[in-house]
Amino acid sequence: MGSHLVWQMESLRMGTQGWESQESLMESTARELRGASSSALPPSVQGAATTFLTRWSGYADESAAIAQGFVGALKATANDYTTSDDAVDRQFSDLDGRLGPAR
Repeated sequence: MGSHLVWQMESLRMGTQGWESQESLMESTARELRGASSSALPPSVQGAATTFLTRWSGYADESAAIAQGFVGALKATANDYTTSDDAVDRQFSDLDGRLGPAR
């Protein structure tokens, strides 16, 4: 692997880890918001609190799905880089074999 590709793969790995962390954070946030209760609040604000919790758990679910999409795209890109690099290596190896030992 060339140094440029190694740098790209490291960047993709770090980006993927960041998005995986974001996905996990948003999933746990959505779960906690869904599990929260407004019953300890005064009756006059319970309806608004329930609406708030429902909407924000939905936003967190959407954010988790977006992060999951980025994770999938970054992993697919890393796979494409690896596959392309392996194919180029094979082509150069084939070329070396055709040149013979007296290059």
